[in-house]
Amino acid sequence: MERAAAEANIAMMSKMLSLCREKTLKKSHTSDQLSADEKKQFQNCVLKYFETPNHVMSALNSMGGAQ
Repeated sequence: MERAAAEANIAMMSKMLSLCREKTLKKSHTSDQLSADEKKQFQNCVLKYFETPNHVMSALNSMGGAQ
């Protein structure tokens, strides 16, 4: 059971990184370094994926407490 959860977590992280890469990074680079803007956009994208479950749980808890 733990192995399945770990594999699902790895798959989700891989998908998240791939989506953020596609959304925020230039298709071609002339250098091996990211621009400051690209770094910030990529970090913000990843942060949203990490914060989303907290926002969902908070909203669900608020809805449950209102009933």
